Amino acid sequence: MRRLTIEDLLNYKYLSALVASPDKKKCAFIVSQCNEKKNCYDSSVYVFDRQTRRTSRYTTGGAEKNVLWLDNTTLLFQTMRNEELAKKIEAGESWSVFYALSFAGGEAQEYMRIPRIVTWLRPLGCDRFALLADFNLYEDDPMDHDGEEREKALKARAERDVSYIVADEMPFRKDGRGITSGRRSRLYVFDRTTQKLWPVSGPEQQVEFVRAEGSRIIYSAKRFTKDKPYIFLSNIAIYDADTGLNREYVDDMRYRVHSCGFQGTKPFFLGSDGLRYGYQENSYFYWIDEITSKVILFARNELSASNSVGTDSRYGSGDTVAADQDFVYYVGTEGGDAYLKRVDAKGRFETLTGEGGSIDSIALCGNEIIFVGMQHDRLPELYSLKDGVEKKLTDFNDWVQSEITLSRHEFVDFSNDGIRLQGFLIKPVDWRPGESYPGILYIHGGHKLTFGSVFYHEMQVWANQGYYVFYCNPRGSDGRDNVFANIIGKYGVDDYSDIMKFTDVCLEKYPGLDSHRLGVGGGSYGGYITNWIIGHTDRFKCAVSQRGIASFISMFGTSDTSYQFPLWQFDTDLWMDIDRYWEHSPLKYADCCKTPTLFLHSENDYRCPVSEGIQMFYALKYHGIESRLCIFKNEGHELSRAGKPRNRINRLKLITDWFNSHLKQ
Repeated sequence: MRRLTIEDLLNYKYLSALVASPDKKKCAFIVSQCNEKKNCYDSSVYVFDRQTRRTSRYTTGGAEKNVLWLDNTTLLFQTMRNEELAKKIEAGESWSVFYALSFAGGEAQEYMRIPRIVTWLRPLGCDRFALLADFNLYEDDPMDHDGEEREKALKARAERDVSYIVADEMPFRKDGRGITSGRRSRLYVFDRTTQKLWPVSGPEQQVEFVRAEGSRIIYSAKRFTKDKPYIFLSNIAIYDADTGLNREYVDDMRYRVHSCGFQGTKPFFLGSDGLRYGYQENSYFYWIDEITSKVILFARNELSASNSVGTDSRYGSGDTVAADQDFVYYVGTEGGDAYLKRVDAKGRFETLTGEGGSIDSIALCGNEIIFVGMQHDRLPELYSLKDGVEKKLTDFNDWVQSEITLSRHEFVDFSNDGIRLQGFLIKPVDWRPGESYPGILYIHGGHKLTFGSVFYHEMQVWANQGYYVFYCNPRGSDGRDNVFANIIGKYGVDDYSDIMKFTDVCLEKYPGLDSHRLGVGGGSYGGYITNWIIGHTDRFKCAVSQRGIASFISMFGTSDTSYQFPLWQFDTDLWMDIDRYWEHSPLKYADCCKTPTLFLHSENDYRCPVSEGIQMFYALKYHGIESRLCIFKNEGHELSRAGKPRNRINRLKLITDWFNSHLKQ
């Protein structure tokens, strides 16, 4: 056995995008891995055969994505293998090419070219496809023209002055997408036979969720308009490709929609109106009566209806909501684990999995459910659930358990203010009774996310370097009910109290944890709380704050969440109660800080803008406190989870070196 290294991150394989064949006999999925040389992620298509129980690799190009089934024996996937077309794309044209791979044998053949940048695709029958693609409200798209007209449009685009941007809507930028003023993810239908492409959603709409069944598409979209602010609420509409009818059943002024789909022919959605607990209120389950256009609540739900278990060891995504004639299946978080659940027409809930960990993608296959999961401190693998029995199907990452020294997490249950809380601790891998070791208190993002019993690369790296790593789910975290998650107006109060009590409990329970050699860190909300902690206590010898918030006042007008995130968190705006915004801002207390702190931020982080990290860095420097600022270029808020491989390695090296220099000297 050898020690886990930072660079082992490059060797992990990540499973995502699981999708079952129409006859449910096979499941296709994507396997991705870091490519350090090219500083990107390679991806390939794999298929699990339910009859032979074998998993096989079907592509080797390294750039396959958007996998789907054309029929029971043919896969479609998106990639680029045509050099001539690649040159046209470099010249400004927009093309997405899909290849068909037949199980009868032979090489994959080009199946169709779509004149858009496609991000999602599903068949509708009769050689038609529903798709999501990029759309720009303010640009004459060259792909809407042919021949000389296309050349003129391409030339006009190339000659356009791009030294400035203009925005007339908000937010006008989006983390991970860049400047988005006028840009949309738009729903289209493409007819392969006629080569016609037509829009379904409106130019003012940003489509968030979409499902297709037969010839029908159900979708949910947020709306941009110039005369009113962008809101988190969404509509629900259904489009029938056979009739051309596009009908809105739920307007965009009531629900924050979290998913939608068809249960047989019956449309449903998961959503919340936020009237009791704000925009992060847990979803209820609704049907739509297409005859009366009424929304029918069929299942009240106070618990999470999504996977909010954090980790730095997954990449990609997949469906976590599905339905058959009798149930709606979904992934919900309880405590620190994401389970597969289902609910029936009478609102009766049932938890189907019991192993805990995380479920990241599901596919219903009759009497068996196939899912991508992270269980038993393992990296992602494919699993089966049949007759109540869960079984691991693949061994992509088994080498980690067989070759690497790891530290299993231990549960740390505790109470604060009369509330039972849950935490975790992993010991140094070389732990010996009677010896003293430094420790790292780590804080999750969110706030409405959760730590759980899943593999966390950076935590295991620190345990392999001789650290205790301890982390908990304070009030405000997911995994409990709405009341527990609700910290509106309490940022830095109840959550901070819980985290400090957890630290005390760990020090009491684990005598080897050295109270004089403690570090603290976290990202996003965890960065905010780290900023808060260093202004309220000097018990930590050093800190690492990643992509955190310094001031809710400045975040109000700069985050891609628009003003609404702080507005909902404090139930008031700046002009009504600016003192409340300042009271909960770590920057207010920076003059009390004595803790050496490393600030990490990404240049293109639009969720918690880089100015937030700069403000905290300036404040500590101004007051003579040791601090360092590292800004990653061309990265966004997701650096630690989906950033370029080299940047992910460099980020973790910077953090680890900072802890080592202050806690091991």
